[in-house]
Amino acid sequence: MKKGYWVAHVSSLKDQELFQEYVAATGPLAERGDFRFLCVGPVQGTLEGDPMIAGAVLEFESLEKAKSYYYSEDYQKALSILGENVKDVVLRNIAVIEGT
Repeated sequence: MKKGYWVAHVSSLKDQELFQEYVAATGPLAERGDFRFLCVGPVQGTLEGDPMIAGAVLEFESLEKAKSYYYSEDYQKALSILGENVKDVVLRNIAVIEGT
């Protein structure tokens, strides 16, 4: 079975403190094995497209798990830390990609 991946890019962070609370809430989800961080941190350069300030690549057991994880109860609980409108805290893109 092919793995699934989230590729996330942050273009703007409006509330650093609240975003850090959200990141801290996702840590236990990774620790229990829901996904694995392949990389996460500040963007070191933009070769094409709009500049981004941070990014992450998360690996899931399967494409289906990567696609459905956003809507899982535990992830939604962590996401709720950002409030009703995530864009009030962070501007980002999250794409789901199938592994090769």
